[in-house]
Amino acid sequence: MDVDKFLKLIKSLVFRIQVLKVVCLVMFVIIAFRLYAVQVKYSGEYQAYVDKTSTVALQRNVPRGVIYDRNMSVLVDNEAVNTITYQRYADVSEEEMREVADKLADLIEVDFSKLTSRDLKDLYLETFAEEAENLYTEEELKEYDDKTLYQLQLSRITDEMLANLTDHDKEAHAIFINMKKGTNQTSNIVKKGATEEEVAVVSEHLESMPGVNTEVDWDRTYPSVAQWHPIYGRVSSYEQGLPAVLLNYYKAHDYQSNDRVGLSQLELYYEPLLGGYKSQYLLTNDDDTSTYDEIYEGQRGYELVLTIDADLQAAVNEIVKDELLNAKKNSSTTQYLREAYIVMTNPNTGEILAMTGNIIEWDDEAKDYVIYDNSLGTFQNSFTVGSVVKGATLLTGFKYGVTTPGQVVNDSKMYFKGGLEKGSWQTLGAVNDLTALQKSSNVYFFDQTIRFGGSSYSPYMALNLDLDVFDKYRSTFNQFGLGVATGIDLPNESTGLVEAQRTSGKLLDFAIGQADLYTPMQLVQYVSTIATSGKRFAPTLVKEVYLPSNDDVSGKQLVKGFEPNLLNVVEIDQQYFDRVHQGFIMALQQSGGTGYSTFYKATYNPAGKTGTAQEYARDAEGRYIKDANGDFIDVHSRTLIAYAPADKPEIAISVVVPQCELPSQSHPISLQIGERAMQAYFDLKKERLAAQNENSEGSGEETPTEGTPVE
Repeated sequence: MDVDKFLKLIKSLVFRIQVLKVVCLVMFVIIAFRLYAVQVKYSGEYQAYVDKTSTVALQRNVPRGVIYDRNMSVLVDNEAVNTITYQRYADVSEEEMREVADKLADLIEVDFSKLTSRDLKDLYLETFAEEAENLYTEEELKEYDDKTLYQLQLSRITDEMLANLTDHDKEAHAIFINMKKGTNQTSNIVKKGATEEEVAVVSEHLESMPGVNTEVDWDRTYPSVAQWHPIYGRVSSYEQGLPAVLLNYYKAHDYQSNDRVGLSQLELYYEPLLGGYKSQYLLTNDDDTSTYDEIYEGQRGYELVLTIDADLQAAVNEIVKDELLNAKKNSSTTQYLREAYIVMTNPNTGEILAMTGNIIEWDDEAKDYVIYDNSLGTFQNSFTVGSVVKGATLLTGFKYGVTTPGQVVNDSKMYFKGGLEKGSWQTLGAVNDLTALQKSSNVYFFDQTIRFGGSSYSPYMALNLDLDVFDKYRSTFNQFGLGVATGIDLPNESTGLVEAQRTSGKLLDFAIGQADLYTPMQLVQYVSTIATSGKRFAPTLVKEVYLPSNDDVSGKQLVKGFEPNLLNVVEIDQQYFDRVHQGFIMALQQSGGTGYSTFYKATYNPAGKTGTAQEYARDAEGRYIKDANGDFIDVHSRTLIAYAPADKPEIAISVVVPQCELPSQSHPISLQIGERAMQAYFDLKKERLAAQNENSEGSGEETPTEGTPVE
């Protein structure tokens, strides 16, 4: 190649490279300038534009699930409540939020009574900033940091200064505080329960108040004739939010800190079903206007159908209140009476039809008695229950061959070495297993227990029994539900209390229900197990779960039906159950029976067992009460277990009325509560059957000939 041409080519390439370098340098300078302009010179303008066009993912609460009784009558519902909310955007300043709060305060009325002294002082420093500078000296300004100066200002604000704050100032500050609550994922409630006029006027001014919106929240209502019942539980308020004890659990399941959730009982136990699924939105703020784009409509909570019969529950509520008031006002021996409990179930399924507990107290201001609902005591409180356990005691004797059907014992007072005396409530003479239940003989079961403990009774004998009998008794009692968890679908169930003493004398007491403590729920499970000849079902409150809908029951979609939960079967021969059944019938239906005076007119063929427990009087806090001489005060508690009809049980009950009488005179309150409650069940059944027959005749359908269940 020619050298000159080669050199010219090299020079040309070098020139081009130089030109390219210059071009690259110029482009780099331009890019650098633009970056500077975007990130430094015009950053505020660009950030303001981004803020105005920000998009926020937002959740909205949905109504909780409706709760029905077994006949699809609404027990727990939701009521729509107008609500003013605020959604805080990213990087919105507190000054901008205060401007919005001030505008809102002109449009709505807000309760500011909950503002604390600190809230008011903060407001004063914000409102009267210039005057606040006079609350510290020049020397303090030089000596202290801003935090310390602020504390000095707060400490020097007087009530006279706070009097300069107007109601409008306080309303705006209360709104501002509410605006700051919650998270960026949920709207913060500014006012709940806004009037229609307030909703209308706020809606007209939404464009001038970025983040403000009008929404609908929900409150629980209780429209049933049974009204509110403690087993439903409570739901947290917006201010309460998530309970601290379950905060981590709820956070892990995508709950926000101000979400409303079940706090107790069914609302808590079934929160995953009742809570529903929140609606999902994208909230876009563009040029001072807000738009909501729905991503997911959400779904209100599942609907629960309970086993409770609202009409029966309402009737039982009134019966217990009526009997408590009657006993307190018209008896001279009931001064220590303060509570009563009853549980009613279907013994063949464990379904709870009604459960009530009431506490009665004297109100000095009202000059009358007031009654409080304590229905949770039916499964959370335990009591000495007395002779109602004798059915289980007798079945234990049959099971271990200690007692045989028809075996006779002479019921007279028993004397033991050391001065110990034991007897029945009166001398009954010769009794067998049936009449021992009918007349409630203590001696019959003392004698059985002595034989069970490896001895036989003789007057003034040393009472030295095999204490392993405690374990054999309790093992059988447990199979009936006494002393163990019943399996009820509610939290915080008590399993009763086991007597700590293991002595021969206490073993005799155990056999007649004067040792271990049991709950009313355990008692109804126990009598139900006897009624079904050994089938122990868990008490249940939830019968079915449906998808939420506005359809009647025929159009609802069943999600889950709860089958009876059979916990165990007591393996004792049917002939022995038959003896207990017969003894229970005699106790309520034959003359001489301890429940005959109340149940003798009953037409529904009842069977059951009464109980009287001897105790010392206690006050409302559980402390023993002493008389003027410093002695403990003897009182009796009354209990009842029963089922009906005896030949085909469909209802079982337990009644517990602690310390309802002085020993000097008995009071039939437990019998009256039980008999009236069972009569209410059968009256209600009769009314519904008549209505069903009337409807069937009108529609031309065949009228059923068999009895119908409560529903």
